[in-house]
Amino acid sequence: MNNRRFFWQIFPAALLIIVSSIAVDSWYGTRMIRSFHYHEMQGDIEDRAILLRPHINQLLISDKSHLQEFCRETGRAAATRITVIAGDGTVLADSNEDPSHMDKHNKRPEIQTAATGKTGANLRFSKTLSQNMLYVAIPLQIDTPQNGVLRLSVSSEALDAVISSLRKKLLLSVLFIAMIAAGLAYYQARRISKPLEEMRLGAERLAGGDTERPIIVTGNNIPWEMAELSKSLNNMAEQLNGRIKIISQQRNELEAVFSSMTDGVLAVSPDHTIIHINRAAADLFHINHAVVQGLVFEGIIRNRVLQVFVNDSLKSDVTIRKDLILMENGQKITLRAHAHPLNDGENKRMGSLIVLNNQTRINQLENIRQDFVANVSHELKTPITAIRGYVETLLDGAIESKEDAEKFLNIIHRQGSRLDAIVDDLLTLARIEDTAKKNKMELNREKLRPILETAIQSCSVAAVKKNISISMGCAADITAAVNLPMLEQAIINLLTNAVSYSPENSTVNLIVVQQEHPDYGEIIRISIQDQGPGISPKHQKRVFERFYRCDKARSRAHGGTGLGLAIVKHIADCHNGTVELVSQPGNGATFSLLFPIMQK
Repeated sequence: MNNRRFFWQIFPAALLIIVSSIAVDSWYGTRMIRSFHYHEMQGDIEDRAILLRPHINQLLISDKSHLQEFCRETGRAAATRITVIAGDGTVLADSNEDPSHMDKHNKRPEIQTAATGKTGANLRFSKTLSQNMLYVAIPLQIDTPQNGVLRLSVSSEALDAVISSLRKKLLLSVLFIAMIAAGLAYYQARRISKPLEEMRLGAERLAGGDTERPIIVTGNNIPWEMAELSKSLNNMAEQLNGRIKIISQQRNELEAVFSSMTDGVLAVSPDHTIIHINRAAADLFHINHAVVQGLVFEGIIRNRVLQVFVNDSLKSDVTIRKDLILMENGQKITLRAHAHPLNDGENKRMGSLIVLNNQTRINQLENIRQDFVANVSHELKTPITAIRGYVETLLDGAIESKEDAEKFLNIIHRQGSRLDAIVDDLLTLARIEDTAKKNKMELNREKLRPILETAIQSCSVAAVKKNISISMGCAADITAAVNLPMLEQAIINLLTNAVSYSPENSTVNLIVVQQEHPDYGEIIRISIQDQGPGISPKHQKRVFERFYRCDKARSRAHGGTGLGLAIVKHIADCHNGTVELVSQPGNGATFSLLFPIMQK
């Protein structure tokens, strides 16, 4: 469909109607004027014929020989062609031609009419004179009109000239009026179409989402219908704006809920395209949630177990639940999946809503809890069992032997000290966690070198026993906002760990540097490097767990409670920092304590 602007529908139509009306009026007026002049000329010629008729009749009676001469002279004097025709059509006399050479005229229309007693008239082209002529014929005898006819004719060139001149003037008038009419029609069409154009632009703004600006129709004398239409559009815009704000608010609230949910939410249509996916679900499968909507689910998440579950949910009309075990990037993920039918406002099925609860971390924490309970039970049970065993031995009579009693009491004392150390470390860890939760830890600007020297001095006795030297590299002016007792405790734990696992006659390096970190900004890095057996990659992620031991038999041989590195990690967290481990089996280990210089 070829739709044109309203202006181009009004303006040409109005101009065409005006010009057509003027043209029709001009044509009709020309016809009327021509008819008027024609009847005037016909009456004039008829009057002449009536005046000549007595003379012609007299000559026909008295002297026919002078009839031709009379007609010629009279015709020249009156500029009129005079023809006398007998009843049988024979030309008796003619003012312009020789009658003997002329055909019979009884077939001429005006002759036939005059033969009936009436005045005959006809306007036609004369082959004899090669021009348009107006012929008027009257009967020579009123009583016997069939006996002869007197015909007079004059050229119509004068009438044609008048009509032609009149047509030219009318044409010029039509063109002039058409120009004026075109201007008026253009003005009127613009006056009508301009408000509609403004309303169209306003409606396009509404369609584009700009509902804040009202539609203002300019100009005076705007039709009532257009003014009311403008008001209606503005009312519609106001209502749309209100509804859009409500919908936007609801959408933002819903989006905020979805985005803040830790559970993954996935909506899939019956044709397996993704309707919506929240950030948690996108992060779970390592995809960008902003670009996958509208794409086929199977092409984005290539996991056969989840694909089967989604397909089953689309076929089901009830809620289904299932625990799924997936493999993503080499890691096992446990998901508790719930699939609900998703219906639209008309209760028609539009897909399935799938909620994915990631149980992986919970399972890991449960495993850690079980390991912690098992480890702490084992760590406590071992010295308790030893104490009970040696006490029972003493009660069974070993106390009578001074040597055995002293030996067993020393063992009981060591195991009691071990229990005391475990309890102290547990209390220390609980105190650090409580301080971190309540955010009550006091941080002061301190020089780090004295703290390191104190920690080295605390570990010197164990180092001297194994002939291990502890080297320190730390500028005297390095300072940071720290909690002095906690930082000292963390460094002592790391140095104790390094000394315990380093071979005799080796060196432990303690290095402090100030550097930039991409996550923490300007930081302090305290690195402690030993020459021990190293830690394999499978144990590196778990060495900071409570009571976790890479080699339990060897760890107990070196002593310790199994809580030292866990305490270090919590102290780093309290300083808004972290602990890093770099190690390879057989090449020692480097523990680095990182924290910002300036605490927020």
